Amino acid sequence: MSYAATDLRMQEQHPSALAPCAGSPHVPQRVAVLCVAGNSLYHKMPKVEAYDMKRDVRTFSGGMPVVGHPPCRSWSAYCAHQAKPLPGEKELGPLVVEWLKKCGGVLEHPAHSRLFAHCALPRPGEHKEGMWTAEVLQAWWGDSRTKKTWLCFFGIAPEKVHFPFKLHDAAGDRRRWQVMSKHQRSATNPAMAEWLIQTATQAHRFVVR
Repeated sequence: MSYAATDLRMQEQHPSALAPCAGSPHVPQRVAVLCVAGNSLYHKMPKVEAYDMKRDVRTFSGGMPVVGHPPCRSWSAYCAHQAKPLPGEKELGPLVVEWLKKCGGVLEHPAHSRLFAHCALPRPGEHKEGMWTAEVLQAWWGDSRTKKTWLCFFGIAPEKVHFPFKLHDAAGDRRRWQVMSKHQRSATNPAMAEWLIQTATQAHRFVVR
């Protein structure tokens, strides 16, 4: 199944016009994880709605915070020129960004991803229109590689986010990449996946007055 380009249009939001949704004072209990692999660990996690190619992220209708993992090969700062994405795959990046802005949550992409400039997302250390971004190492969650990653948050206050910082020796990273399968390289570390879900549940949902 190939993804087709989407022409989804969503209402523009401005910080001054945002207010909490009526009737939703409690922490959301379910989280949608957008653009996962068919054999992703997210499928087995409780209270998670996982959207892979079969379920199709374009069928997501909102109503819960999101964890976004849009396909990254088309947006890579280092190897996009070698990528061979499926038809419409690249367009999933901006689509997931729009759902992040609408529902709140967190988007994960490789460090220096060109998706950030394309969608005018804040770079690490910056705040913009309710969004903020941090650079993390997936090694903090137990990945065997350094794996620098940018996380963009919306609807979650920085003081509510606690990173499991730890030192990591990058020596041997190249060899570890070489012996991994394609799925292993792109898969989210289980501990990080759980952390992303728990963090996304803190998102406040918003509507435009």
